[in-house]
Amino acid sequence: MLKDVEILLITSRDSRRWIIPKGWPIVGKLPHQVAEREAWEEAGVKGKARKKSFGYYTYLKSLDTGDTVPAVVQVHLLEVAELVERFPERGQRHLQWFSPNEAAAHVREPELKSLLRRVDMVLKENKKNEV
Repeated sequence: MLKDVEILLITSRDSRRWIIPKGWPIVGKLPHQVAEREAWEEAGVKGKARKKSFGYYTYLKSLDTGDTVPAVVQVHLLEVAELVERFPERGQRHLQWFSPNEAAAHVREPELKSLLRRVDMVLKENKKNEV
């Protein structure tokens, strides 16, 4: 049986808007490995991310220079194994767990809203196909 799915949102450091943990590509790491690392660094979450991307969304990234650049985010679902109290960005962000629909209501990016609304359905469909 599928447990209730929850989405962890964190606040961005600058604008304090609700986002998912994410980061820039890291040389020598696959995208799902970067997702695992960013979840730990930004939110203290340890777990295994799915290798296959769940989807993509775009947003305008504000740079330290004041410029904005379009950014494409590859999203990976991550099953949480552990929440740790000590992590690199502790105290720099707020963290909160939401249902997928609640998470979608809290984020600004339309494409991310759409992805979050699909999480529960896709996971239930995957579980059904495993049986």
